[in-house]
Amino acid sequence: MTRRRTSGSVRRRSSGAWQARVRDPITGRLASLGTFKSKAEADRAVALAVSAQTRGAWVDPALATITLATYAQRWFEERPTLRPRTVELYEGLLRLHILPSLGRIELGRLSTSLVRRWHANLLAGEKPGASTVAKAYRLLHAILDTAIADGLIATNPCAIKGAGVERAKERPVITVAQVWALAEAIEPRFKLMVLLAGFMGLRKGELFGLTRERVDLMHRTILIVEQRQQLRDGTVLTGPPKTEAGVRTLAIPESLLAEVESHLERFVPTAPESLLFYGEKGGPLRVHVFQGKWDVARSSVDLEHLHFHDLRHVANTLTAASGASTKELMYRMGHASPAAALRYQHATRDRDAAIAAALSDLVADPKAPVLEIRTAPRAADG
Repeated sequence: MTRRRTSGSVRRRSSGAWQARVRDPITGRLASLGTFKSKAEADRAVALAVSAQTRGAWVDPALATITLATYAQRWFEERPTLRPRTVELYEGLLRLHILPSLGRIELGRLSTSLVRRWHANLLAGEKPGASTVAKAYRLLHAILDTAIADGLIATNPCAIKGAGVERAKERPVITVAQVWALAEAIEPRFKLMVLLAGFMGLRKGELFGLTRERVDLMHRTILIVEQRQQLRDGTVLTGPPKTEAGVRTLAIPESLLAEVESHLERFVPTAPESLLFYGEKGGPLRVHVFQGKWDVARSSVDLEHLHFHDLRHVANTLTAASGASTKELMYRMGHASPAAALRYQHATRDRDAAIAAALSDLVADPKAPVLEIRTAPRAADG
């Protein structure tokens, strides 16, 4: 028995199951929607498909039979410009947190309820942390957005409000005196590294990649144009900062000039390309080597809880306390705004020099107060 429709059909198979089909508005062929136990269920499937076609949101189910694991691999292959550290992060998120639960599921069978269950299970476990779960959700959302663009699925099943927002714990803000104490406690050739992180906000990768030629003592500036990063397999990579905002010329606070000059004279070879901070044998500084030095220093001043990256928060707070505007603060810290209109607005060189002068007064006074600044959580990428 077959019931004809202008847009599709429902028919009973010899097995007793009801097959639903709908006519593809582009090719004109009848596309199967699957088989159902009852005619009512088959009718409903056709009605939903027709409604989706009317809204322009219908996709032939046969196109979405590729599994998430297979499509994710294709997604990576089509993005050869992803930075190595980003690839490393994404591959880890997929391998550890996404594909074990969802990898074998066809794209067309991924539903909001399946994604919601996967997300809830991740959050319920001891690991990973909430921040990693948010990253995994954002990556899945981005991959499935591309599947929509490729015409494989009609809608994105990642529809959990706020799931891609990272609500990181508030990081500690230590005092100026404590930054100086850490700098004095660490091995002498890394003292300046602590000071540049704590009072100028340089990232670890920027410090690892800093060379003599980037330090201009005559104009009292440091040019940030590259960073050096180490992958999990030990590979060391040197490249530009992650965003355009990361490329910047920073005025050095006057109270740090003597430290910079001393470090260059004592520890850095005269060649322009010489690294400011290097390993025991003169090669690129390894992350685990510096971490060992940092662990000893922070333990000696009772700051075991402090991460090296927390020093950037100190610098950020001090810079804001100096009177810097939001745009000036973004420039000095190398922050890229989520709003395109603000991304290319940087503080003027003269104003940055004035900020450095104000910072110098704060750095020179160990009793200077540090005000807590609460930052907004990072929103989902897409």
